[in-house]
Amino acid sequence: MTSRQHTPLILIDKTETRRLPPVSMQAHTVSGGYDEASIRDLIFAHPEAIPIQEIDPSFGPLVPVCVELNATGAGYADALFINSLGMLTIVECKLWRNPEARREVVGQILDYARALKHWTYEDLSRGVARAREPVLFDLIAHMRENGHSDLDAPAFIDNVTRNLAKGRMLLLVLGDGIREGVEAIGAFLQEGSGLHFSFGLVEAQVYDLGDGRRILQPRVLARTVDIVRKLVKIGPDLLTDEEPAGAERNRSKVPMTEREKWLQGFWTEFLNGLKLDHPDQRRAKVEAQPSIFFPMLPGRGDWGLWITARIPSAGNSAEVFLAYDTRVQTAIEVIKLLEAQKSEITTEFAKTDIHVVCARKPDGKFQIIVAKSFPDIQKDSNRAAEMAWFSRAINAFVNVLGPRVTAHWNELTNGGGDV
Repeated sequence: MTSRQHTPLILIDKTETRRLPPVSMQAHTVSGGYDEASIRDLIFAHPEAIPIQEIDPSFGPLVPVCVELNATGAGYADALFINSLGMLTIVECKLWRNPEARREVVGQILDYARALKHWTYEDLSRGVARAREPVLFDLIAHMRENGHSDLDAPAFIDNVTRNLAKGRMLLLVLGDGIREGVEAIGAFLQEGSGLHFSFGLVEAQVYDLGDGRRILQPRVLARTVDIVRKLVKIGPDLLTDEEPAGAERNRSKVPMTEREKWLQGFWTEFLNGLKLDHPDQRRAKVEAQPSIFFPMLPGRGDWGLWITARIPSAGNSAEVFLAYDTRVQTAIEVIKLLEAQKSEITTEFAKTDIHVVCARKPDGKFQIIVAKSFPDIQKDSNRAAEMAWFSRAINAFVNVLGPRVTAHWNELTNGGGDV
């Protein structure tokens, strides 16, 4: 066992130097102490107090979203944060009164992550709105009001959707007295099978300055970066992420809206009838959401670039575009190479009667996109034409961009070998 203590804080004043006394988090707030709720509210109001750079900087900077999020069937998560890349951070604040509490709190936060893994972007938006009250809360507007005025809404929604589906999030436990047996906590994390997550363990200590003034000193005790749990099968789909047999695969029990029911039915019918020209192209999964995703690298379990087919929530348009993970440097380099070939790419698309736009967006990201408007996209009489258009557009993206993406990726990663 290792005993961990904070280094005492020494206040140096003009007339004296003195050691600051710690304030007990075990004591009730009435007697001047801090409880779990007070620490939760403090870090929610000041997310900069969370040492995110030491834990996993890819999840920062943190934007506070809500407290007491109802993770359907798993309880209420203390606090939820997000960043402009659509990466979620769940914080659970706990007083560690006994060794058993470690397993309990780790199990609890893993339950939250499992529940959110089966959510769509729409589920998350509704859950956050209920937690915040009023229910008209808009996550996109909230992000733009919190330092991200140039947020690309479609890309943000796509990122949140993918991160939820893969269980890619930061799970952070924050409390006091986390001293004994921290090294053994990795064993508890093995219960997170099927999730791609990072984990952080932070001890927070409050010190009394006097005159009602206090200092919060957080300290990282343990972290695990990108803990990945997945089973891999080899077959026609090459490498495919699989959940363990018998794992819960149902989406959130939150009732679907009529729009979500229509989207689920549309994508189900479309994917059942879709015939792709390229036999190795991985297929999208049916979702009750505006977007479905076709990974561009057939032999990779993880994504770097993908084709998004999308029916935006507003209007009556349909879109197909190439998307990429801005955290994956190789994907960024592939995009640069594609941009240099945009004239050739535009010509090749035109030969398929698909006229794409290849250009930099205001946020600086290079985009290859095609869009089409329909009189009423949910009208049954338009369904066949919409599906025919999506089929032609997706096949064009697969045929024109697929070979280029694979070749560029191979050249950048292993000098031209197989992906």
